Amino acid sequence: MVAERVGLSPESLYEHQRTCATTRGSAVLVAPTGSGKTESALLWASIQSDRGQIMPRLFYMLPYQASMNAMYDRLQEAFPSQVGLEHSRSTLALYRRLLEADYTPANAARMAKWGRNLARLNYLPLRVLSPYQLLKGVYRLKGYESLLSDYFNATVVLDEVHAYEPQRLALILATAGYLREYFNASFFVMSATLPPMIVNRLREALGDLSFIKATPELFRQFRRHVIKVLEGEITSEGAVSVIVSEARTGQSVLVCANTVTRAQTLFEKLSSELRGEVDVHLLHGRFNSRDRLEKERIVRQSAGSQSTERRPIVLVATQVIEVSLDIDFDTIFTDPAPLEALIQRFGRVNRRRLKQASRVCVFREPQNGQGIYDDDLVRAAIESLDQNDGEFINEDEISSWLERVYRGANRDRWEESYRKAYGLFYGGCLQTLRAFHSDDWLQREFYRAFDAIEVLPARLEHEYAKMKNDEPLKVQELLVPIRYGRLCSLRSSGRIRECVGGGPAVVEAEYDAEHGLRF
Repeated sequence: MVAERVGLSPESLYEHQRTCATTRGSAVLVAPTGSGKTESALLWASIQSDRGQIMPRLFYMLPYQASMNAMYDRLQEAFPSQVGLEHSRSTLALYRRLLEADYTPANAARMAKWGRNLARLNYLPLRVLSPYQLLKGVYRLKGYESLLSDYFNATVVLDEVHAYEPQRLALILATAGYLREYFNASFFVMSATLPPMIVNRLREALGDLSFIKATPELFRQFRRHVIKVLEGEITSEGAVSVIVSEARTGQSVLVCANTVTRAQTLFEKLSSELRGEVDVHLLHGRFNSRDRLEKERIVRQSAGSQSTERRPIVLVATQVIEVSLDIDFDTIFTDPAPLEALIQRFGRVNRRRLKQASRVCVFREPQNGQGIYDDDLVRAAIESLDQNDGEFINEDEISSWLERVYRGANRDRWEESYRKAYGLFYGGCLQTLRAFHSDDWLQREFYRAFDAIEVLPARLEHEYAKMKNDEPLKVQELLVPIRYGRLCSLRSSGRIRECVGGGPAVVEAEYDAEHGLRF
């Protein structure tokens, strides 16, 4: 039944998918990008119920809003009217989709709010959300008792756990272990790359779990990338010239930067060089909903694996493209990053395997984490790539690469960060968790740690004032999320003020639909 819904026949299943379809209890899957991990998760979930009973509730968790929106679309196509979407902007995402389906603005707003409420009331059997929605329960936000009770006997998919730094991963896995022990929840963890210490922590949190891995033959079959390490750094004049030359050959080119500022700089340079020749788009987390959802639609249409309107484009993006976006580019140029992040970025290239090999190009500089990653992990990744420069990537060997990266001091630092965060969280949240014992301090800590603060760019203030009374839902599309620390920094420099007539905080910074918010 589930296989048919997602377009699979018994004959077309890979060996790891067959194993997932017969595995009961928590499991970990490691398989190449594009080898049907999402379908594997659904097959696993369908077998978790007792015989004769309906499929248990499925919570599908992803780290980024862009990937959550894409997964919602994918599951909604297979399971219409059975999928809920939950993240801080889910109502707006649903609203835009309804407008695209020719609903009137009033009906779209009503249906979007209805869809959000159905998801929150545990009405829908499939829910796409962020792990931070789950953490609201253990941080005891309003209604946490109801939120946690939804996970009784539930199945939970954790997609791309590599994307979380050790401190946040500790909170997620501690909560997973708590739900496994006290709520009988089952977990399915999947990724194309899992460093060995994450596997160890999964076993620690989830107990007796099954470890499923694609066959060596399938890993060889999915070899589709040849590594190329390039000198210099991606924003240099020489690097831009190389990217422009590649785009002019008619290929779709993915360009990945580690920070929003670097992505904006690259976008400006490439747009200037390719104007009138190739469309250049920018995607990162500092757009408002109106502009970001439109960009996601264009990218899916132009570079989606299943799109019938594919055309050559250049997409400049940050880490938002690393997980669960079903896009397929001809080549990639990227900033250096930890090895597991790079492998995920490569997974957006030659996804359909129409070419025998596509080059995946990593610039050598800068060999630091740019405030995003650990410096030593970036340097270790470059060393691994240097040893395999010019060769095919066999994803079956990635585990051994990661073992070499995460050894000695790198492993010790990761373990220390994880253990410290795990201990503080377990003692402060899980050990004291009781019904009807809310904690205002924990609630404040949650919003400071996990929730982005939405601000209104100054240039949109007039539009906000015109819309806020007549279109209270649509007006939320104008707000841009920023981190709490960034808000404090802007406030201290006098760049945050109150909105005229009341409303969200206004940020005095440039904003436009092409670049997003610029500081």
